[in-house]
Amino acid sequence: MNSEPKTKLGLIDDAACVRRAKELLAELNVDLDPETPVEQLGVGYWQLTEIAKALSYDTSILIMDEPTSSLTKNETEFLFELIAKLKQRGIAIIYISHRMDEIFRICDRITVMRDGRHSLTDDCANLTMDTVIEHIVGSQVGEAFEWVERPYDTSGEPVLKVDRLTAGTKVRNVSFEVRRGEILGIAGLMGSGRTELARALFGIDPIDSGEVWIRGEKRKIRNPSDAMAAGVALVPEDRRTQGLVLDHSVKDNILVTILSKLRKGVFVDDREGNRRAEQFVRKLSIKTDNIFKKSGLLSGGNQQKIVIAKWLAIEPDILILDEPTIGVDIGAKTEIVKIIREFADSGKAVIVISSELVELLAVSDRLLVMHQGEVRKQLRRQQIRNEEELQHAIQNI
Repeated sequence: MNSEPKTKLGLIDDAACVRRAKELLAELNVDLDPETPVEQLGVGYWQLTEIAKALSYDTSILIMDEPTSSLTKNETEFLFELIAKLKQRGIAIIYISHRMDEIFRICDRITVMRDGRHSLTDDCANLTMDTVIEHIVGSQVGEAFEWVERPYDTSGEPVLKVDRLTAGTKVRNVSFEVRRGEILGIAGLMGSGRTELARALFGIDPIDSGEVWIRGEKRKIRNPSDAMAAGVALVPEDRRTQGLVLDHSVKDNILVTILSKLRKGVFVDDREGNRRAEQFVRKLSIKTDNIFKKSGLLSGGNQQKIVIAKWLAIEPDILILDEPTIGVDIGAKTEIVKIIREFADSGKAVIVISSELVELLAVSDRLLVMHQGEVRKQLRRQQIRNEEELQHAIQNI
């Protein structure tokens, strides 16, 4: 956009545009048809398209804001190789990320911001990860990402049973169960069908065949209303376009799923609505001046907690979270992991889809690995010792 090749007549040269786009995508090692509408792509490909667009300009300073948030490990490696090449060409890079391992791996200096103010700047060689995290959150972070084996009820009917579910071309013959109090993690490469599975279970995408059983009862999930009535909630992968109305207040976003419960005749009980919204703000530690502040003015972590609060408000039995820690700082990640654990500890079922393998390993009791729309592996958490072993399980199918 804004750098299209032109013909001698001053018109856009479509063929040259396609060739140039292919060259830029090839630099990122991305095999993608340049003429594919972006709305048909997953969030990870949006990210890669943005990076390719930035490279299309003759730039001397490149700012990358969470560039790997939706990328797989291989795609991230390609990006790091590209960053090294750009540095050799003399391009200055500002790399904004919440992933500390990436920061220490590719950056020369680190600047930490907290609450809108400068907290620290120093060479990477002079800093430890613990020091940086302390400056980010203002205190030491506990052991939130260490997995602890959790007891949960394995007897009786599962809360959710999915039997040979097929939805479109991305979900094929998928079967699994989730028990009361269990956290089921779903791993896989970008495009493996994880998000499409969540969308089908929530009624966004139509189910072509297969059965969904909830609390021992066969349910028809034709739309999100059916899913909500069955006790299913979905925190989507992109909070800004799918989870929030950014121009609306914290209160409005939290209460949007339960407005019918707050009605008194034709009116909404504002006093009760305020009470419930403030209750969730306190419970989830949402940092906001007040419940009437626009959601778009809050940080990514606080926006994500608003989306979670919105779905917790319906008191679901099954909570599906798609990339729940994407693009949030280490402090907010710690709080979100705590929220997930507490929800499961209350006897509810949780499904977590994540490309953040550290967080996935921290919360999951069992894991499914998806590939090309199918469940290829089911693993007990005890079978996986570290992130490298899970990455190996994902890539070697």
